[in-house]
Amino acid sequence: MSLVDLFLRLDRAGPGDADSLRWALGVAETRADARILDAGCGTGADTGTLLAAVPQGRVAALDTAADFVAAVATRSPAVTALQGDMADPPAGPWDLIWSAGAVYNLGIGRALAAWRGVLAPGGRVAFSDLCWAGPARPQAVTDFFDAEGVAMRDAAALEAEVTAAGWRVLGARWIGRADWARYYDPLEAALAEERDGDLVAAFRAEIALWQRWGESYDYRLLVVEPA
Repeated sequence: MSLVDLFLRLDRAGPGDADSLRWALGVAETRADARILDAGCGTGADTGTLLAAVPQGRVAALDTAADFVAAVATRSPAVTALQGDMADPPAGPWDLIWSAGAVYNLGIGRALAAWRGVLAPGGRVAFSDLCWAGPARPQAVTDFFDAEGVAMRDAAALEAEVTAAGWRVLGARWIGRADWARYYDPLEAALAEERDGDLVAAFRAEIALWQRWGESYDYRLLVVEPA
């Protein structure tokens, strides 16, 4: 079983839900005729909510994995599903770029620099990224995410990165523990049906980490615009 095969069986490929996305759409003042790019769309868990928000607009979804792109095309035929790199996004112009938990692949500065040039005038970006959510800094969490190439920092440091990149934060919130459960509960059930292996063990370790230390970290959801 590959990572792609596993995620194709799930509704979501990461924490989140429609309410968090609708909050971001509201803060971004997304119009009914807006043009939206879902950057790093995975299997398209957010495409239905995006489409509902822009009945006179259009939605495109971008991912590097061809199987994910095919899944999006099947799941949401009204979405333009594209295979490609977030660092080289389609020209648009886009009124909103949405990216759920995927900016770590590029880093905040590089992602915002790549996306600035394809935004329409007044365009905005909404994204979520992993942060410490409180004063606790468990070493087990630091070690786990260091091994995954994710450098943990707090919400203030995240916003400082955005500001340093030449952007302004319009709104920010935590996605909350329920959004993690919506991802991990089905994932845990899917893993129970698989034979033990490196991938299964890695995800079980990730879930166990969240069950033990999940109050210490969360995804911070930001809506930003060029300053």
